[in-house]
Amino acid sequence: MPDKSELDLIGVSWPGCLLQFKNTFDQLCAYDVLEVLSHDPDVVRNILMIACHCEGTHIQQRQEGDLYRVFIQKE
Repeated sequence: MPDKSELDLIGVSWPGCLLQFKNTFDQLCAYDVLEVLSHDPDVVRNILMIACHCEGTHIQQRQEGDLYRVFIQKE
C-alpha cells in the first residue's frame, strides 16, 4: 500500500524549495504519493517539471486561496 508524505514549501526561498523537493521525492518508494504545499505558482510549475523528469506522475493539483496543493506519485 503506497504511503503519503507532505512537503511544506511555504516560505522556503528559491532554489532551496526545489532542492528540498528533489531530496524528499528521491526518498519515496515506488507508488508513494507526495503532497507539496506552496504559495508560489512558479515553484509549483518547476516542481511539476522536475517530477516529470524524475519518474513522477502528477495526480492532482488544487488551489485554495493562495495555497497550492500538488499531489505527485513516484512511479
